[in-house]
Amino acid sequence: MSHSGGKFRPKAIVFDLDGTLVDSAPEIASALNAAMAEIGQPPFPLTDVQSFIGGGAKVALQRALAARGSQIEAAIFDGMMASFYGVYAEVSRKGNGLYPGVIETLTALRAHDLPLGICTNKADHITAIALEALGIRQFFSTVVGARDDIPRKPAPDMLLKALSALGATPAEGLVVGDSKSDVGSARAAGCPVIAVSYGYPHGPVANLGADLVIDQMTDLLGHLELGKTVR
Repeated sequence: MSHSGGKFRPKAIVFDLDGTLVDSAPEIASALNAAMAEIGQPPFPLTDVQSFIGGGAKVALQRALAARGSQIEAAIFDGMMASFYGVYAEVSRKGNGLYPGVIETLTALRAHDLPLGICTNKADHITAIALEALGIRQFFSTVVGARDDIPRKPAPDMLLKALSALGATPAEGLVVGDSKSDVGSARAAGCPVIAVSYGYPHGPVANLGADLVIDQMTDLLGHLELGKTVR
């Protein structure tokens, strides 16, 4: 991807979902606390849950169990995951938590016919539910959610799959995310990356190593060199 006057000139943009486009922590907290209730554990406060987010549902639950010092058998863990996903699907259908400026930004990008994608460690089936409920599915030409057959971020595999579907090389693409997983996958793929400052970075966002940090989604537009609006 080339730069002009310090601006990014992507041929495609791939967005993370949780902590980038949507504040999903309350929904994840509902699901995670339902799973913890399965083993008689009291609920975690929202701030704790935010610190567990970033590697997908299984990692979040493992972090929660570690925080309580709980060691459980695999079969019980599987039951907790089933409980997690049952509640998560239910709350995700409510379509809550879209960050300010997301619709406006996506609308502006699509008006320039810039191909957009999603690459998220959120489970594939939950991602589909959430995007429809949030009313933003139509903006994205490709959606890559977490599945068992592809390594999750920070591995580059999911991002490379998304970029390929959008017809862009990593150098021509741009990642917008909020976490170490997002920046890590972008770096591993050889793709420029912008981090938002309002997500779930697990530490100072300045330490993630992104090319740029923005404070709100609409700020993204000011850092892009876009062609003329075509429709």
